[in-house]
Amino acid sequence: SSGINAEWPLRPGGSDEARTFAGRWKFLTHWNAMLQIAYYTCSGLLVNSNLLDKWEPVRDQAFHIVILPLSVFVSLMFWGLYIYDRDLVFPAHLDKVVTPFFNHQKHSAVVLWTFLEAAIVHHNKPGHLEGHFIAGLFCATYLAVVLWVHAAGGVWAYPVLGLMSWAGKALFSGVSILVYLAFYRVGLVFSELLHDPPFSISKLD
Repeated sequence: SSGINAEWPLRPGGSDEARTFAGRWKFLTHWNAMLQIAYYTCSGLLVNSNLLDKWEPVRDQAFHIVILPLSVFVSLMFWGLYIYDRDLVFPAHLDKVVTPFFNHQKHSAVVLWTFLEAAIVHHNKPGHLEGHFIAGLFCATYLAVVLWVHAAGGVWAYPVLGLMSWAGKALFSGVSILVYLAFYRVGLVFSELLHDPPFSISKLD
């Protein structure tokens, strides 16, 4: 999930949550923003160089395995929890720090840009086992960071985790990883539909 997401403040000081242990780097929304910036910067540089052929497979894997599913995951988890109980992800006092426009840029528009990229650019899909393994490894890495932040700094990146038992945390984390992998598959389907007709589910395996 995207947790309390005033981690990239527009104004001096920012949110209290962003000033706790590990700062904004414990928030998945910040990971998503930084990875998006790195991806599109590198993609732009590759297009205007003679390195595209060499690095295109890495770019395509990064897009399918991280960029697209992470954007969808962050957006849907944030707005889902926001609708259920905004205090779990974005308490009302943060409206004074993060404007609605900027909030939608981080949690809504990012999905639009990502699917626009998928529609315009044909990204070759990764291998079946390789793609799922790297996607799972990315999820496990972030989960390890969340646990480390709690162990070292005594804070949970997401208040909702503090309300759960350890069994509940394990279940929530497991379901979140499965949801992420589902979004990864959705991205493959979307790409196949647009760029590799006729489409069949069997082509994804």
